[in-house]
Amino acid sequence: MNVCIKTSKACLSALLIGIFGAILCLTKVGLYFEEELGLAWLFKLRGSITSPKDVIIVNIDKTSAETLLLPEDPEKWPRSYYARLIEKLNRQNPAIIAFNIYFDEDRDPEEDAMLAKAIAEGKNKILSSYLKQYTIQPVGSFNEIRYERIIDPIYILDHAALGTAPFPLPKTSSTVKQFWTYKKSAGDIPTFPATVFQSYVFKKAYPEILQLLHQIDPALESILPETFEQLAIEFKAIEITQKIHTAFATKTESLTQLDNLLTAARYSPEKTRLLQSWFSLLKSTDSLYFNHYGKVGTITTIPFYQALVNDILNPELFNNKVILVGYSENIEPEKNQGLYTEFSSDNGETISSTEIAATAVANLIDNSWLRPLPLQKQFFLVLAWSFLLHGVCRLFSYRFAISLIIALSAGYLAFAYFRFTTAYVWFPLFVPIMLQTPFVLIVASISHFLKNKKDHQNMTKAFSFYLPDTVVSKIAHQPALDAMNCYGELMQGVCMATDAGQYTTLSETMDPLALNNLMNQYYGVMFPQVKKHSGIISDVIGDAMLAIWAAPLVETQHRINACHAALAIKMAIDQFNRSQPHQLPTRLGLHYGEMRVGNVGAMEHYEYRAVGDIVNTATRIEGLNKLLGTYILVSASVIEGLTTFFTREMGVFILKGKTFPVIIFELIAPIDHVEPYRIPLVNAFSKALKLFQSYQWPKALEAFLAIKNEYPEDGPTCFYISYLSQQLSFLPEKHADEHPALIEIGNITSLLHF
Repeated sequence: MNVCIKTSKACLSALLIGIFGAILCLTKVGLYFEEELGLAWLFKLRGSITSPKDVIIVNIDKTSAETLLLPEDPEKWPRSYYARLIEKLNRQNPAIIAFNIYFDEDRDPEEDAMLAKAIAEGKNKILSSYLKQYTIQPVGSFNEIRYERIIDPIYILDHAALGTAPFPLPKTSSTVKQFWTYKKSAGDIPTFPATVFQSYVFKKAYPEILQLLHQIDPALESILPETFEQLAIEFKAIEITQKIHTAFATKTESLTQLDNLLTAARYSPEKTRLLQSWFSLLKSTDSLYFNHYGKVGTITTIPFYQALVNDILNPELFNNKVILVGYSENIEPEKNQGLYTEFSSDNGETISSTEIAATAVANLIDNSWLRPLPLQKQFFLVLAWSFLLHGVCRLFSYRFAISLIIALSAGYLAFAYFRFTTAYVWFPLFVPIMLQTPFVLIVASISHFLKNKKDHQNMTKAFSFYLPDTVVSKIAHQPALDAMNCYGELMQGVCMATDAGQYTTLSETMDPLALNNLMNQYYGVMFPQVKKHSGIISDVIGDAMLAIWAAPLVETQHRINACHAALAIKMAIDQFNRSQPHQLPTRLGLHYGEMRVGNVGAMEHYEYRAVGDIVNTATRIEGLNKLLGTYILVSASVIEGLTTFFTREMGVFILKGKTFPVIIFELIAPIDHVEPYRIPLVNAFSKALKLFQSYQWPKALEAFLAIKNEYPEDGPTCFYISYLSQQLSFLPEKHADEHPALIEIGNITSLLHF
């Protein structure tokens, strides 16, 4: 029976973890982590790869501007330089020259005409257009309408080019991961990379494409000219690519027929490769994942100035290649035109949009863009992986199971890496390897630990409701129970005392059971804040709590944690009071010093608590809140050297029943969360307090009265006004050797009303 129950639990656990991971794969959150972590990890493991052979970049960079004595802003370059560049490149018979530059304004007519003539020669130039989004505001019952419009280059250049296309990129959280091939929101137009790629394919394999179209769509084939040169004259690139894309997109059987024809055809290896890449584009989605080649400059890049002097370059460098001309990321860096890829994280280096476009074009030519595993396959893969891991944990011993899971994970990683580098298939890593596997390992480890330490854990759990876990552990290892009264340590730390206002009134009017439930809810709000900030709840009496942050050695972090805890408790109690009818405004006092933390009592009963003057002082500081109208007061020893908190000095006080004076501060907020109105108040109060401490009683009273006019509800200001008003005639004059004026709380015989 127990075996069946355990097996059922294991299957249920595997199913739940598997379903959770599988569903996560289908969500945007899962995709985000797969992209940001899984995909980035695969790129890091793979590293840089060989640059594509068919694509070359001509870079308009800072060095070219300096060498050619041109302005650093490439927008101001004479267009005759681009015309000269085209003339130089055309001598090496490039397949396609694509400008990732938007020529949106008419310039010098002669230079524009010169550039247009150079672009028209050979009809193999692609220019960038601009995709602009427009918004029509809602009117009446009509919702807001958004649409996109293509803004072409100036007419003379647009008319001369083989085609124009925009290069928008999908929005991304950190790095560039995808590119569009077709933009549905703008009329299903091909984008810049898709236009360049298909123009390249048409030029290299146009007779073969006509042959294929003749068998698949004779009507479309009949309107196309016999040569690519005629096609370039009669059609814009965007027109012909849209016609072919639409023909295949609406007829699924056409894609199947094209696949069969390509398989049966006996074209040259080069043309078969290009046509297979073209077929992959036709059947793909409109958004594809980049397969980045490496860091900046991995793709062959020639500076603009060198391309102008082609006799110093390899004469075959540009022959039959796709040449992308565009701006470098280092020219006018203040414009921040660079983009980030997975290879940018090491040094923060950005990559130009031209190299991004070149990567997209090269991916399309090489048919090497990344293919995420289909969602359906991801779902079942993650589900099966979960059952496999749980099966290993169920069938084998703990140590062997852990080793086997690590080996299986390494095998999965190796297989995912192999498919990523050879077939460009992207297997999920985040959910199975970074989420499910660690979770299963943790669950297995916890189960093993609980199995071997069950009795010890039960004892620890029972005592942990009364004592800190560290104390329970130490007591459990004591050699004998008579050592209990010797247990304790001398420590340095912070003691926090709290008190709930109106508790006495509530205890008189409420039913004990209702009061008990209310206080349980009250402490249920406070206790988590103490533990969250690494404190220990030492004592609880009625509406008062005592918490400590202590260690054998001096640790500044304890004081920081205690201050954060006090502010968090204040915020939590304020929210608690707003949620129920019974108000328990809470005052807190913190003091830092030496204490003994340990067992107090005798053999019949022990309690774990702090003992020392620090406890009494913290309680007195907490009580001072009532006189000052504040909520959190700390001694100078708590706040000394801490620059991350915004505080206000309250003055020097000899607390009731104490001998030595203590400098008191009001703890207001973390320094980066201060409400603006508090700053002038604190500044004004500080000046008034200095007058008080220097025995300038009338001036101090006048200063405090001025503050009250601006901040009538400020408790400390009202306290000092009341104190000075009642004690002015009794206050002494300052002598040369006297310390700053202080207030002895024990001498205030009547309650100060303010």
